Amino acid sequence: MTLRIHATAALAALSMLLLAGGRAEAAPQILGLVASNGMPTPHGCADGQCSGLVNSFCLQFARPSPDDGSAYSLIPSSGIAIVGQRADGSTFRLAADGLVTIHSRAGFSAVIVSLPESELRKIGAVSASIEVAPLTAALPVAIAGDSDPQTQAEIDQATGALRELAQSTFEAPGEGSDAARIVTFAIDSLAATGPASREGRQTAWKKTAALAVKAGVDPQGMAAASDIYEGCSAASAFAGCLERARQDLMSTLEFEFQGVSVREPEADAGGS
Repeated sequence: MTLRIHATAALAALSMLLLAGGRAEAAPQILGLVASNGMPTPHGCADGQCSGLVNSFCLQFARPSPDDGSAYSLIPSSGIAIVGQRADGSTFRLAADGLVTIHSRAGFSAVIVSLPESELRKIGAVSASIEVAPLTAALPVAIAGDSDPQTQAEIDQATGALRELAQSTFEAPGEGSDAARIVTFAIDSLAATGPASREGRQTAWKKTAALAVKAGVDPQGMAAASDIYEGCSAASAFAGCLERARQDLMSTLEFEFQGVSVREPEADAGGS
């Protein structure tokens, strides 16, 4: 699989594909959230909110892609936890349901998971990360007057058989899936620490690479992510370069998943 496709062209083509079946004012797509698999998302805090970028993917090709900032809620069987360390060195783990808000970013390819900084201060946290469990999915928050709301049959199909099928594309070890996780972790790490010098970025990348190796990522995924990082280091806009690469990787995986889901009989069986 080639990871070097042009980001803008890929996203434009996939957006048109995913919007093709959409209807005006219809509820947007249900999204799958990519499991952390040993690389929880660092939380960065600013203006009273602590947030992290989590990769996501479309589970409903016939519905429109969400607008940036569209609100989502976790399905009951999903699992997101806030994990971290207190000032005294002790660790904590909080169930995130009821604490966090989820909003789409960059269409279907990412969500922002946020919680008030005050919640972390209550427990004396000095660092926090978002840990996403396998099979996590999020529903668009219903809007009054929606002309085409999600049906229970659609929800069951997207969050059941299709979400399970998506694991092999987005969460199993592989070049594309692991490269996407590593690049996104680097984006979150840099966002959490704020603007950094070239030396600071190198230090952040070394920590990212060390955690990725510890998490058992695919060596080809690590190599692909390293190539992306080095290429972006020479770009005039480092953060923007990484984000374009992240979208590129997620778009490629989404194309692959659509091909798999169309061929899989179970993907067609649970909708009605």
